[in-house]
Amino acid sequence: MYAKHQTASRIARPSQMKIEVGGHPIAYELRGEGAPVVLVAGTGYPGATWPPAFLRPLLARHAVLTFDHRGTGATPPSAGRYSTRLFARDAMALMDALGLPAAHVLGHSMGGRVAQWMALDRPDRIRTLVLAATGPGQFRDDRPITRGIPVQAAREMIEKGYERYMREHIRETFFTKEFAEAHPERVRWLVEAFWTNRPDLENYLRHVVARQEHQTAERLGDIKSPTLVMIGDRDTLAMGTGAHVEQSEFLMRHLPNGTMRVVEGASHGMFWQLPERSAEILLDWTGAR
Repeated sequence: MYAKHQTASRIARPSQMKIEVGGHPIAYELRGEGAPVVLVAGTGYPGATWPPAFLRPLLARHAVLTFDHRGTGATPPSAGRYSTRLFARDAMALMDALGLPAAHVLGHSMGGRVAQWMALDRPDRIRTLVLAATGPGQFRDDRPITRGIPVQAAREMIEKGYERYMREHIRETFFTKEFAEAHPERVRWLVEAFWTNRPDLENYLRHVVARQEHQTAERLGDIKSPTLVMIGDRDTLAMGTGAHVEQSEFLMRHLPNGTMRVVEGASHGMFWQLPERSAEILLDWTGAR
C-alpha cells in the first residue's frame, strides 16, 4: 500500500505527486507495475528530464520512480549544506514512504554518486545498482578534485549567464557533436525540460558543490550489491570531476560485483542520445536479476 500523498503544486506535471519524507516534501512520479526501478538524476536535474523514449520500455516491465531533488522542480529547497549523502537519504526515505520493496537503483552522473551512498547506507533496499556516467570522487593524488565550484564553470557562467551556460553545457557534454548537429530537436527537448523545472541559480550551485564534495573511492569495496557500470565510449571530456570513462574504469576495478557495459557512440547523456539502446541494456540487466 502506497503512503498518502497530495498533488504537487509549483511546476507540477499532471501525474506528479508530493509526499513528506524526513520532514521535507519531495515531488515524485511513480508509474507502472513490477519490480521497481528508481531513477536518480544528476546535478540540479529534476525528474522531468528523464526522456519518454527511455521510460516507455522500462514501464512495460517495471514500476518506475522518478523524483525532484531538493531545490529542483516541485521539491522546495532546504537550509543547510547539500550533499550526495543527504540526497541518498531523501531517495531511501521516499522509497520507504511509498512502501516500495528493494529496487533496481540507477543513478546518472551526480545521481550515480547519490546511488553509491544508497547502496552503502541501506544495502537491504538495493536489488541491483546501476552507475551511469559517474564516479567516486578523487582517486588520484595527481588529479585533485575542486571541493567547491570549479573555476572554469564559474567563469563561463558569469560570462554567459545561467541560461546560456546550461544550454551550451547540455549540448556540448550530453551529446556528441555530430548527433547534436543532426538532431537539434533532441537537444532542445532536454534543454527545455531542464529549464522549465530548473533549480534557481543558488540551488544549482549548491548541487554542484554537493557533487564536487562527494567521496566514496575508499568505500567501493563495501558495495556488495550487483552493480552495472554504464558508460558512453565518447564520454571523455574532463568536466568538474574529471573524465567519466576513466572514473568508470576505476569503479570497475574496485567494485566487488561490478559489470561494465559500454554504450558505443554515446557521450555523457546516453539516455538522451540513445534512449532505446540504453533501455535495452538496462532491461537485459534487470531481467536477469
